[in-house]
Amino acid sequence: MSQSVTPYPSDPITLAIIGCGQRGKAYAEYALQGSVNFKVVAIAEPRPKTRKYFTDAHLIDQTLVFNTWQELHEASTQTLKTIGTRLADAIIIAVHDNMHLEVVLAFAEQGYHILCEKPMSTNVADCIRVEAAVKKAGIIFGIGHVLRYSPYTKAITEIIRSGSLGQFINIVHVEPAGYYHFAHSFVRGQRAREKESCFSLMIQSSHDIDILCHWLSPWTPTRVSSFGSLQHFRKASKPAAVGSATRCLECPMEHECAYSAKRIYLESVQQGITWPASTIIDGIPDIENVTAALRNGPYGQCVYESDNDVCDNQVGIVL
Repeated sequence: MSQSVTPYPSDPITLAIIGCGQRGKAYAEYALQGSVNFKVVAIAEPRPKTRKYFTDAHLIDQTLVFNTWQELHEASTQTLKTIGTRLADAIIIAVHDNMHLEVVLAFAEQGYHILCEKPMSTNVADCIRVEAAVKKAGIIFGIGHVLRYSPYTKAITEIIRSGSLGQFINIVHVEPAGYYHFAHSFVRGQRAREKESCFSLMIQSSHDIDILCHWLSPWTPTRVSSFGSLQHFRKASKPAAVGSATRCLECPMEHECAYSAKRIYLESVQQGITWPASTIIDGIPDIENVTAALRNGPYGQCVYESDNDVCDNQVGIVL
């Protein structure tokens, strides 16, 4: 039996983006490329230079540029009261993980369709609240598990579904986070402490759990277990030759260290490459502002002297 497919609207879908960091920017780039028919019409972003970049790049009216999501929400409330319309068709929520719940609840209640970056939230109770809220609102709600649609994952999915390799008994899936990425996000960065974000398996490997469940479909897991530890990124692992140095810019062994912040962030800028230094400063990175960030901020700390507490190795078992 044939199914009818709803055509794309001729007018662009309008979007408000809350959080204009790496993920918010990645989604917004599709509007600039013209590959998808949507337009960014409102933003909420606390960093002034990043906010200005978005405003200029997407030609956003200054009346729809906000410092915080609360300001955007208040403007939406007033618009709904006065003229009965929302500021946009949909919202992309790309703020820090532990903020997802309150932002989703606020905008779901106003009837916005929502794309929320993964994870949905940082604990089960909040996820249940999100599910109830979006069902009550009757909106379209999605989570940014984009790796399910990557060429690599799609190819494996096709092989599994085709049955060409026979019946699958088990799948061993490894998430190679990479030395730079793990040090950046889970040792020096915003996800280094569980109480401020979540445990590393949730943050780093929610994509992988989603993919495994996708492969298991239509069956659902009945049991899960996990074990892990913080083994390497702690003071006990600090090389003795480093001495009392606590920052890469003052470290006598910096040139031999895989986690050298100077090499990862500063030397790339010296070569005219802005990424990944663009992730640690507001605006366009240069030698001066990146050096200042490494001298004064968390991204210049020795990985063995940081206050991280999330696991640096972990195994999950899904049955």
